[in-house]
Amino acid sequence: MNRSIFWGILSLVFFTMEAGEAKAENSTHLKVSEIPTSHYTGLEASIGSPYAPLTIVMYYSLTCPHWHDFQEKVLPEIKTEFIDKGLVRFIFRDFPTDQLALKGAKIAWCMGKDRYLAIAKKLLATQNDWAPIDPAKFKDAENALLKISRELAISDADYRKCLVNKDVENTILRTSFEAQKAHQIMAAPAFLVNGKVFNEEMNLKAIQTLLFEMGIHR
Repeated sequence: MNRSIFWGILSLVFFTMEAGEAKAENSTHLKVSEIPTSHYTGLEASIGSPYAPLTIVMYYSLTCPHWHDFQEKVLPEIKTEFIDKGLVRFIFRDFPTDQLALKGAKIAWCMGKDRYLAIAKKLLATQNDWAPIDPAKFKDAENALLKISRELAISDADYRKCLVNKDVENTILRTSFEAQKAHQIMAAPAFLVNGKVFNEEMNLKAIQTLLFEMGIHR
């Protein structure tokens, strides 16, 4: 599906949800207490100290090859050099850019916040299996996603419930629409640094420069 069409459909879903017309269809492992009710109403997971001087928010899509590369090559270095030392808190927010990304995010979130990062990491590592770049392979994508879910000890029943769970879906979509409304983010990956849009490449050097500008020297 064309991404502009996809987002048009999601916009309609979102505004219908906001009007109170969408209803939950299935139970989920995600607890109500885990769905934020403050000014930020989407879902997020994080690593690093909440007291870190630098907070980086990443909006990403599970089917994005750029995020796959970032997860495999850049994030481990950032974790070692900055996150583990209490200098950076890194927050993950889903910004699905297609239907497969939305399905993957739903599976990761509806199993509970404590399992989200592990499931998302597995989905990214196996991205070529369930989210192929070649459209001709899309027909096998859902079977691959089911197989990966089984490897994650997600039962077939829970897998099916996750895919039709409107509570989780609507909350994921709210994350994306709030990013668009508040920060004019229209594509993923995208970053916020201490609440402001960061338009440069995110890497070790960029973070070092940001910390230096804050007067923090390692």
